[in-house]
Parts: sequence; C-alpha cells; structure tokens
Amino acid sequence: MPETESPAEYEHLHRKRKETAGTVELAEVVDVWVGENELVCRFQFDWATETIQRRYDLDSDRDIAKVERLCEANGLQFEQASHLAGSLVELEYTGSQWLPRPEAAYTDGEGSAVETFRAEWRLLVDELAQSPAFVRRGIERVRGLSTTQLIIGVILVKKVAIIALLAHLLL
Repeated sequence: MPETESPAEYEHLHRKRKETAGTVELAEVVDVWVGENELVCRFQFDWATETIQRRYDLDSDRDIAKVERLCEANGLQFEQASHLAGSLVELEYTGSQWLPRPEAAYTDGEGSAVETFRAEWRLLVDELAQSPAFVRRGIERVRGLSTTQLIIGVILVKKVAIIALLAHLLL
C-alpha cells in the first residue's frame, strides 16, 4: 500500500472493486437479533470493517421463507435462527445490495426463473394450507403426488381448459 493512501481509502477502493453485480463473497453472520415482529442479521466480510444488516419482518410470509432458506443452508431449523451467529453465508452483490444467496428466489428481481417459480409455488401452497379443511385436504393430496402424476394432472387440466375455451368460442 503506497504511503499516500490511507487505510480508509484502500478499504473503499477494495469494496468498490468487490461491489460489481454478480460478485459472490463469503460473509460471517456476526449476530442475530430476534424481536417480537422482526429478525435482524448482521453480516461481516473479512475484507471490510462495516457490517451489512438485513431485516426480516416476522409477519411477512415472504420474509419468513427467506429466513427459512437461510437457516436450511446452514443446517438449521427456522426456530433455530438465533444460532446462525458465527456461521458463514454466501452473499451476492445484486448491483445495489448484498443479498444472501439462499434467499434470492424470494426477493423481487433476483434469482433464476425456476427458483422464483418454486418460491412462489411454495408460498402459495403454504398460504392455501392455512385455508379451510377441504382446501387443506386437496393440498395434502397434491403434495403426495409423484412428479409423473403431477405432470399428467397438469396436462389434463390444460386439455380441459382448451376444450372449454373452444366450446365457448364455437357456441
């Protein structure tokens, strides 16, 4: 490091080089705070002095799903989220923020299309599972289907929808 460059300038330039869209870096979860309605995680890179803080609303299904994926990536249950402290998590720079990779599918505009579809499907199923009993039984049956049965079911529903549409147009 040249004598004219201060440690703060060096860290700033180093951070700017790392902050390019798509960069993935390992960060340590410094601490986890669990409140009545929110959970806060602070992440620390070994090359930076500032921490990155992520807040999760515990009243939001989407935020709960984000925390669940973060816990699963570290071999923990959702209820053990406070034990994330000290673990290592991959963070990806999205162009505007550092985002834990396990939660990318649950963040608008992030994650692949397949991940996002799975995430939205999982949220919909969880929401419907809290519905009345007849809907819950239907969801339990769908969850019990094999992949082949599910694909055949989707094909049949599509065919019935096409036939109904054609009948509507012709009649």
